[in-house]
Amino acid sequence: MTTIVEMPLRYNIGIKRIMDSREEFYNKIKSSQFITYTLEYFADCFTDDPRLLKAVNVKVYNLAQSQRPDVNQFTFTWEDVPRKEEENWQEFRMKVDSQLKKFLNELNDSTNAIEGKIL
Repeated sequence: MTTIVEMPLRYNIGIKRIMDSREEFYNKIKSSQFITYTLEYFADCFTDDPRLLKAVNVKVYNLAQSQRPDVNQFTFTWEDVPRKEEENWQEFRMKVDSQLKKFLNELNDSTNAIEGKIL
């Protein structure tokens, strides 16, 4: 059976922080048909340094027949990771990268998330 839905070109929905609404995030994932994510990296002037994750942006699509899709946008960024006073910037960036990769692994293990955009 094929479901046809109209995909909007713009979304009026604000981006929610995963850390602020973790329960809502996991509830939306359970009821969705598509989950996509995009990655952001810290900018660095040296190209030989390893790229470190700065943010994971997730879109959760819930498609209903003959209705507009319910699209929710969530983000998990470096701003959500607490920084200790004794950490220097490089240590903090590595900690952020580690936590975001852990989150991404959990997301990929529990869902069929797709990297990139649908539209």
